[in-house]
Amino acid sequence: MVKVFNLALAATAKRLSDVYGSGTGVVNDALNVPYRQILMTASGADAFIGDSTVSTSNGVKVAAAGVQPVSLGPFEVGPMKLSDLYAVGSGSTVQILGVPF
Repeated sequence: MVKVFNLALAATAKRLSDVYGSGTGVVNDALNVPYRQILMTASGADAFIGDSTVSTSNGVKVAAAGVQPVSLGPFEVGPMKLSDLYAVGSGSTVQILGVPF
């Protein structure tokens, strides 16, 4: 089963695990499942993915124009969690598709 989320972004970094609804920046371990693969697209404006210091000049760009998603994985070991990633992009909404372990 895959998980699908949308996260409206801003000019300051947001943790992707905010999609779980536990509060801004709050990591709820019961909901923060490990993923084998994460795919992301953006709409409205470009998004940028990275760590807690992500910005429009140091993140991986998820372009709003085009149809190619940014893919992290698939990984056989060392799963990712949405709490590991941050995004920024004023006017952007990032669409996240996660394949849980």
